[in-house]
Amino acid sequence: MKNTVSSDDFPTRDEKLQDGRVIQMRLFEKKDLDGIWNNFNEVVAEGIYLPVYTPVLTEWEKLSWYHDIKEEGNICIVAVDPHAKDPENIIGQITIEHIPWEAAKHVGQLGIIVKKGYRNHGIGYLLIQMAKEVAISIGKRKFILSTLVNNTMGIGLYSKCGFIGVGTYTNQYKLGNSYLDELLMEWNFADLH
Repeated sequence: MKNTVSSDDFPTRDEKLQDGRVIQMRLFEKKDLDGIWNNFNEVVAEGIYLPVYTPVLTEWEKLSWYHDIKEEGNICIVAVDPHAKDPENIIGQITIEHIPWEAAKHVGQLGIIVKKGYRNHGIGYLLIQMAKEVAISIGKRKFILSTLVNNTMGIGLYSKCGFIGVGTYTNQYKLGNSYLDELLMEWNFADLH
């Protein structure tokens, strides 16, 4: 079982969206950092999907994340609009992060963002499907993720991709004047048991 993947293992692929547009899916590159963090900051500004108040703005923060991903062998896959200019061409991303415990090497923690204006076109679904392929190649057998309970669009996507709810942290985050619950979800590969 390998610990890392490269673009040789998973070259850029064209995928057709529900509306007929074609996007590209590939492993992220350093040049994608501004687009990735623009998407993150856009979601932070929306104030409803992430329990984060502060955008990532400095080059140091972006590069630090990049080096952490590389050093820890985590994975980031991007969805690219080939007709948009850099950095607006990065229209979605998904990370697969390792769990730090030795006995959980078979588990990957997912984080996914799709850029506003590109949601509900199948990009999230395509990102999760490619993440499953990549994860299998490095020995992952289970995915976990969490989301705010008000993220009905995300919960619908995860359910469509086979994730099931396994628990809830009540009043986990305070966004504005409201306390929100955090839903925990998981997906097991067929050969886990």
